[in-house]
Amino acid sequence: MIQAGFDKSEITPHVGIRLGGFASRLGKPSNAVHDPLIVRAIFLSCGAEEALLISADVLGVYRGFADGVKGAISKRTGIRSYCIILAATHTHSGPETIVPMWPNTFPYSKEEKGMLEDWFDFFKDKIVEVSTNAYKNASSVSIKAGYFNARKLTLNRSYEDGPLDDQLSTIIFNGRNSRFLITNYACHPVCNSDLGISADYPGELSLNLSKMGYENFFVTGAAGNINPFELGREAAQKLGSELSYATIEALNESHIISSDKLKVTSKSVNLHVRNVDKLQEAEAKFKEVYRECAENLENPDCHVRLLYADEELEVAKDHKTFAETTIKVFSIGNEIVFISIPGELFVEFGLGIKEAANELGYRFVVISTYSDDYIGYIPAKKAFELGTYEARLARWSRITEKASEEMYGEVLDCLRSLGT
Repeated sequence: MIQAGFDKSEITPHVGIRLGGFASRLGKPSNAVHDPLIVRAIFLSCGAEEALLISADVLGVYRGFADGVKGAISKRTGIRSYCIILAATHTHSGPETIVPMWPNTFPYSKEEKGMLEDWFDFFKDKIVEVSTNAYKNASSVSIKAGYFNARKLTLNRSYEDGPLDDQLSTIIFNGRNSRFLITNYACHPVCNSDLGISADYPGELSLNLSKMGYENFFVTGAAGNINPFELGREAAQKLGSELSYATIEALNESHIISSDKLKVTSKSVNLHVRNVDKLQEAEAKFKEVYRECAENLENPDCHVRLLYADEELEVAKDHKTFAETTIKVFSIGNEIVFISIPGELFVEFGLGIKEAANELGYRFVVISTYSDDYIGYIPAKKAFELGTYEARLARWSRITEKASEEMYGEVLDCLRSLGT
């Protein structure tokens, strides 16, 4: 029988830390806490097989940080590192854990760097703590899974009338003394855009479910080009409420998972990336645009020009030729599959992966993006053709059009290999 354990802890930083995800914040410090940031862990085991899932209310994590945390967890618990998945909900109202904005225009002060580094140490300790507790808390559970189509809540921001994934998937673990959920939905957590710290709509969803007696573990689906239909603080609360009711509907129609088999597989992939040709030219361009625009950022044209000049300079400094990253997949029996992807996967790919998984016999599919690493957007070919934001060269958009298709193919290969 499958054993499962859960734990959570607060990771809210001090007010004053910079928030990641919106260039419009212009490097200003946070000024309030709207709601807490949380890290959660679920440990699963069956015989010699095990899996540890971690979800944190942050923008993302890089592979180096994730590997360091996994090593610490493995040392503490004995859980093998390749069996650990560290996911981010991708809230745009948490610390700048990835892609610090405006690095040359508004560089961090010594005090700001110290605040972020101190919080990172605290964050790592909390991840190890909840993971260890989840491991210790494991006991026999029954499992059910379901889904519900929560329509008219999102939009495709890259192209009008583009595809959406309305499906909210849920897995519930019922133990003698606890019950906890995995919920999965494809929508960018960008409702809140002010200077307040917030877990955005996933936090509201979890808060609502906790009032109903459920601990919730949320992972963001293939939302690279999917936004909430409405924005703002009230919209975050509204979307969280709508999804909590969708979760209950999914649970009402849930299916008992009778298998007690657990399997994990992973695959390393190398993806080609785009670059700026010459560092000297990028430096000269940034200096020129900075002189013209730094004092006029309320002008949209100046804002965009300087933002991308800043980004191109950072890309030119890096000048790597490929991104080395990892895909992971684990399954519960032949019915549930959980797919970990290290970037901002477009919804088209997510829908394709779900269809392929269904054809392989998996009835319930969870796609966890922003997991174990951050390689930026994974756009569809149409985004490159239209020149959308997600395909324009920046640190958050490095892989090539060909690499996007390769990444999709690698995920399908990994999924198929799970059954061999």
